[in-house]
Amino acid sequence: MKKSVYSLMLFDEIVEKIDQLAYENNTNRSQLINDILAEKIGLETPEQQVQKILEQLDQNLSDTLSVSQINKNSSIQFGKSLKYKYRPKVRYSYEFVNDNGQKYAVLKVSSRTKSEDLNEHFDQFFQKICNIERKNNEVDDKDSEHLTNHKLIREFKENGAVQNGVSTVTNFLTEYLRMIDSAMNLYFESNEDENLDQELEELYGQFLGNPRPKK
Repeated sequence: MKKSVYSLMLFDEIVEKIDQLAYENNTNRSQLINDILAEKIGLETPEQQVQKILEQLDQNLSDTLSVSQINKNSSIQFGKSLKYKYRPKVRYSYEFVNDNGQKYAVLKVSSRTKSEDLNEHFDQFFQKICNIERKNNEVDDKDSEHLTNHKLIREFKENGAVQNGVSTVTNFLTEYLRMIDSAMNLYFESNEDENLDQELEELYGQFLGNPRPKK
């Protein structure tokens, strides 16, 4: 949906009440008015679709990950302690960004550890995932993937585009994060296993076997 600037004459008291509600709902004046009008005329905005996706992700992943934060209409963060020495904390986050009026999901995976040894392991794990995805032609110019400061960042400009529908995007993001989480557990439990690369590829292959949004 495209947004434009319009001039409206409103009562000051109405604007004051809108500002109060916007503050309580962690949003802004324009977005709240937009949501109210959309609901009144039976139209669902991309922001409302994003919120539904975030809420459903919370439900879908509650059995394995704990939600540490949800930012209304924009992002969700999950946290866990890895079963490895010192129990390092791992953070997964899905953020929805806007690109020329189209919203899509971006996954960020990182650890809060300061251990050089652990960070090296995380870098190796992320690199293995990148290699597998490129081998399966899952990363192209549209769906980019990169590593920076011991963090994996994965953009889903196509598979994570809100325009695909709430259910389709939610299912894809759920299964992708489950795959990443399972792969990370496998890596840190079996990083000395000579068959690790094959096992990671098999795990990724199971993910590829799930229904996908059509490109």
